[in-house]
Amino acid sequence: MEFFAMKKAFLFIIPVVLALAGCLKNDLDPANLTSNPLDQDYDGPALIELVSDTTRIIYDGLTPLDTVVEQTVQVRSDLLAPGTDYALYVTQVNTGEVFDYSAEIPPPADRAYHHVVSGFSYCYDYQLVVQFSRTKAYRFCTTANP
Repeated sequence: MEFFAMKKAFLFIIPVVLALAGCLKNDLDPANLTSNPLDQDYDGPALIELVSDTTRIIYDGLTPLDTVVEQTVQVRSDLLAPGTDYALYVTQVNTGEVFDYSAEIPPPADRAYHHVVSGFSYCYDYQLVVQFSRTKAYRFCTTANP
């Protein structure tokens, strides 16, 4: 009889100990997890940096054909895990046109804003796509001044 009483007490103690052990753990607060450069809420050094921006006139011989705004960016791959595969995702903010590049960094000039007006600002949103997820967007604007 004593054995069964001890067994019942033991079976009662196990769930109590497990419940109390669960109270000791620290719950993760997703709002405080902002150190991963691949997350939308990342708040560390910029993952994408503007290297240069320019406004230039495209000529056909001596005849001006178009005025364009272009930007060159650099991806801070030192902030990513070694071997991370990514694609550059670029949106021309004023037009909504989207460009997706997998290995062309800096992107080719074909994504420049065409027919720009002097004095107006033209913006690009840059994001990386890593395994079908996008990083935080970095916006850089250039004022057209040919």
